[in-house]
Amino acid sequence: MQVIMFDRQSIFIHGMNVSLQERIPGVDVQGVSQADDLWLKLEDNPDALVMLDGDFDAEFCRSLLQQIAERFSTVKVLVTATDCRKKWLQEVTQLNVLAIVPRDSDAEIFTLALNSVAMGMLFIPRDCMTATESSGQNIRSLSARQREILTMLAAGESNKQIGRLLNISTGTVKAHLESLYQRLEVKNRTQAAMMLNDAI
Repeated sequence: MQVIMFDRQSIFIHGMNVSLQERIPGVDVQGVSQADDLWLKLEDNPDALVMLDGDFDAEFCRSLLQQIAERFSTVKVLVTATDCRKKWLQEVTQLNVLAIVPRDSDAEIFTLALNSVAMGMLFIPRDCMTATESSGQNIRSLSARQREILTMLAAGESNKQIGRLLNISTGTVKAHLESLYQRLEVKNRTQAAMMLNDAI
């Protein structure tokens, strides 16, 4: 896994590199602090995941994310932020941002977030979400695959059946379900299905 960290703190980059190498086999973390360096790294590694310091100015971050989405449309982004409830963070999931992680999270959370992002799943901890989101907004924020799985789940399909129908492993189904439970702020299949029914 190739990770490019765009961050203002070299100590954070170094700490993340050490922590992730202990937990993700073959991870390669490269740090940059200038946009020009980011573009060069992405040209060399267009499949890399980008970890963006969300404590930069909101306009700068938004602009950077728009440029990433336009120039490298397949790049997946994880944003770190001291305050994950900033309004602009609630609007960036349309710009290839699949994860928002508090900067003070432990290494296990970052590992889980990066692995989720690598699989194309959303990873947004509950405390990063505003309390005012309705279930309809939560459902709309799921990826297409997560919505597909949620619909099958609501129809009473088992993990095994969902896996067969989508030609994916039951482990992948489980990972999608855990991510969407977290996204919807529910604890089980029944609550998730009820939320889908409420949103329809």
